[in-house]
Amino acid sequence: MASGKGGVGKSTVTVNFALALASKGYRVGILDADIYGLSIPRMLNLSGQPTVTENKMLAPLMNYGVKCMSIGFFVPDDSPAMWRGPMVQSALDR
Repeated sequence: MASGKGGVGKSTVTVNFALALASKGYRVGILDADIYGLSIPRMLNLSGQPTVTENKMLAPLMNYGVKCMSIGFFVPDDSPAMWRGPMVQSALDR
């Protein structure tokens, strides 16, 4: 989901929808690329960093039956993030 607006509930709807699908037995994952609002890991009660697999891929964290990969796993909670254009673009590269 994208709206270009902050505070309209995109993350809340995303997590609730993912949890509803997971409760029905669907395999669900969230790719959270929101560099300004790092709330999805908090809503899914996830912390830490993803592990690196043998083939050098990041393995998503999982809770409540929902896999999650988030920029929030790589940004410390206690420090402000200063992202510029090239940094934002390269965050999701590859």
